[in-house]
Amino acid sequence: MNKKNIPVKKIFPVFLILIITGSILIFNLSRGKNITLRGEVEGTIYSQISEVPGKIIEMNVQLGSPVKKGDLIARMDSTDQKYTLEQLQIGLEKILLMSQDELIRAPNSVSAAQANYRSAQASYIQAKNDTAPLAQMWEIGGIARNELDKAILRETIAAQALENAESQLQIARSHLSLLQDGTDAKNIALAEVDIREIESRIRQMQEMLQKYEIRANCDGIVISINYNLGSMVNTGYNIADISAENEKFVVCYVPSAYSGQISYGQLLKIKNGKKETQGTIRYIDAKNQYTPKDMQTPAMKNKISVKIKLLLPADALMIPGNKVDVFIR
Repeated sequence: MNKKNIPVKKIFPVFLILIITGSILIFNLSRGKNITLRGEVEGTIYSQISEVPGKIIEMNVQLGSPVKKGDLIARMDSTDQKYTLEQLQIGLEKILLMSQDELIRAPNSVSAAQANYRSAQASYIQAKNDTAPLAQMWEIGGIARNELDKAILRETIAAQALENAESQLQIARSHLSLLQDGTDAKNIALAEVDIREIESRIRQMQEMLQKYEIRANCDGIVISINYNLGSMVNTGYNIADISAENEKFVVCYVPSAYSGQISYGQLLKIKNGKKETQGTIRYIDAKNQYTPKDMQTPAMKNKISVKIKLLLPADALMIPGNKVDVFIR
């Protein structure tokens, strides 16, 4: 019996058509398949930074405390700064209430101001000299950072005291000169300049005092407290962290095979026990990666996936750390 030879050229196109058709069918089936993903609620974290050095004398929050923007988180010791402000205000009153009979007391005021300046200058030099060797010791691990911070704080306070003493001395000398030379137009103008200078320093000190109160910069939940009552902190130290109330996201990982089923702005159902809501896709990672173990389901083990973030609505009854299920339909 003769076997008929089927040309290879005719068979190849048939197989090619079958492969393409099968691939399209599998792709369409995968696109339409429902999947459930594991996710976790995360919050946007805002740090509460100290803008001034000092000692924490009041801590008004605990871990998990709900706060509103503007609530007091912590208060720093501002005793020295308050004294400085008071002295500036007294100096302003002296200028405004100055009269000719002060000519007798003015030289004494200058002498007292000079003595105060010399004392403040000596204190500053001593504080500065104390800080330098401590900084060197800290560099080689000889002392704790807290000891160096205390020395830096003493130097900062001494510098402020010196600056205030110098200002008071200039004011006292200006007053004496004004009284001795008479109240001509030039001296009146100089007095007005002194008044404006002191008023400016008063405003500056009032603004500085506000920084000794660390206030919440957003609504949310306190998720970490980095320093306790009595701690010495420096400028730039992070006192606490707040997870923003209206900026909660669900992070989950979508298998690469299903990445065609997601897009920016898409709504997905999210469940946490009996709680249910919808989240909006706001972030899709451009890079594929392995799904983290704590996010894996049996079907996603050792599978390549795409990280996405879904923004939760403001009224969603879910908090950072909650484990949730995300449904793609």
